[in-house]
Amino acid sequence: MGRGKNADTRKFWKIIAPPDETDIVRGADRLNFDHASLTRFERLLSLVTRVAPGEGRTAFLFFLHGFLLLASYQVVKALREAFMLTKFSAESRAYAVAVMALVLMLVVPLYGRLRHHLHGAQLLRAVTVFFVVTLPLFAVLSHYQVPIAFPFFVWVGIYGLLVVSQMWAFAADSFNVRSGQRLFVVIMLGANLGALAGSKFAQVAVAGLTPMGLMILATCTLGATLFLATPERAAIPPGSRAIEIDRSRPLPRLLGGIGLVLRDRYLLHMALFVVLLNWINTTGEYILADYAKAHAVARVAESGGTLDLGSLITEFYGNFYFWVTLISLVIQLFLVSRIYHLVGVRGALLFQPVILALGYGLLAFGPMLGGFIPFFYLVRMIKFSENSIDYSLMNTTRQALFLPVDRDSKYEGKTAIDTFFSRFGDLIQAVAMYIGLNVLSWAAHDFAWLNLVLALVWIALAVVMGRDYNRKTQLSMMHVAPAAVEPIPDLLYAPGESFMHPVSPKTFYDAEPGDVLVLRARREDGHRLPHWMRFNVRLQTFVGKAPLDVEIEELRIVVIASNLDGLEARSTFVARRVTR
Repeated sequence: MGRGKNADTRKFWKIIAPPDETDIVRGADRLNFDHASLTRFERLLSLVTRVAPGEGRTAFLFFLHGFLLLASYQVVKALREAFMLTKFSAESRAYAVAVMALVLMLVVPLYGRLRHHLHGAQLLRAVTVFFVVTLPLFAVLSHYQVPIAFPFFVWVGIYGLLVVSQMWAFAADSFNVRSGQRLFVVIMLGANLGALAGSKFAQVAVAGLTPMGLMILATCTLGATLFLATPERAAIPPGSRAIEIDRSRPLPRLLGGIGLVLRDRYLLHMALFVVLLNWINTTGEYILADYAKAHAVARVAESGGTLDLGSLITEFYGNFYFWVTLISLVIQLFLVSRIYHLVGVRGALLFQPVILALGYGLLAFGPMLGGFIPFFYLVRMIKFSENSIDYSLMNTTRQALFLPVDRDSKYEGKTAIDTFFSRFGDLIQAVAMYIGLNVLSWAAHDFAWLNLVLALVWIALAVVMGRDYNRKTQLSMMHVAPAAVEPIPDLLYAPGESFMHPVSPKTFYDAEPGDVLVLRARREDGHRLPHWMRFNVRLQTFVGKAPLDVEIEELRIVVIASNLDGLEARSTFVARRVTR
């Protein structure tokens, strides 16, 4: 194990370490840049996350992939809820989720065998084709009124896990750690927008399209992603591509990726993390489904039977998923990148379990508050928060956890975690649900106590996972500060005259593959720049016009370049007043 680790480290340093000053300047020209070299789309993306020149095309293609995939999934997801809750109870829904775990025990090993023959884009397309072919079969069966509620529910659950997992595994296998941390924010943004569009479409189109029509449309949308995988990989700039990590031990054959996860401490912790996440989430979904159906039944009764139960439930979930994805979109646009900058991936792991502990704690103590807050309203607010954070910050963070691992872990390990272990949490939840309902006679709000306890355990595991991630990234990242390699010329300005003073892209060098430097400027004494001078970050240029009565003879200005770790390099120059 140790020998393989050291060999990987030596190989990594050989790739990126600049041997002489010429290479340093060349590397600086690649890793730091004038923002004017960004395309318009890259400038737009830079409002959300840091983007390097040349990354716009691949970011757009992955963005589009996520959009189409989640739009398709949200349409069939709304349909599955209507089919299931029209024919069965919320309790039966929970048991159907558990059946997925049993089916996945067969699917994951079969997937492992498939991966031994196909790689990268071929593997992604093969998995997608299977669901593109099988979805129209359900559409036909539904059209001829064949009972499909239970199998369709299981199929949609596996579809949402396996196809989405493959897209993210492909992305993790395409980008290095730094570029992935930056661009995964964009990919998740596309997924959130797609989910928003799909859920809204399901809500408004349910009256005009039959279930068969919605399924055919979802099939076409999913099929469009088949044409994206190869262009996505080809468009990645060399400095943003993944650095392959060789395994130092053979891949276990038993149970495919499930066996790999059980033998790897890092993957096992991720699996436990996902088990807790889904156990809590599925219990919350049961609570929401129970009250959603009761609310819909009440509305049907009030209308004297003129309203359709299935349409009401489809409308409710379409509206629910719309607002969840809208909130997710806001979080993804304005918060995720900033949270990573402030606390990193390690700190981001704690957000959802802490919020859930607070939410389900409030729900558990709700009856003691005398019903001050309507229970159904409180459940919806908790699920809005839980799902919104899960679909944005937590989902992006979970994908980033796979960036510093080897290829087998990215595909087979990740697939096992995202499918089998994800649903294994649901299986445990189903057992707990059965005991709670049939042995302990719990009401829906009693399960909030269980979720509170699980959230506290999840917080402890998130702390461990953060430590694991930091240790893992040491193998593929240097964590060194950027360097100032070329001095900034002094600025000579005349009162009453405009000036422009650019900072060369060769001023700073960052050895970390996939990193992007951000510059800021201030006076050397720590004060802000004078009111007549500003630093244009986009152009990386000082611009301004000193007043005629300026009294400053000499001003020392420091330019600070910071990377994603917050490590900095500084370069100082002097602005001198001259007389024309």
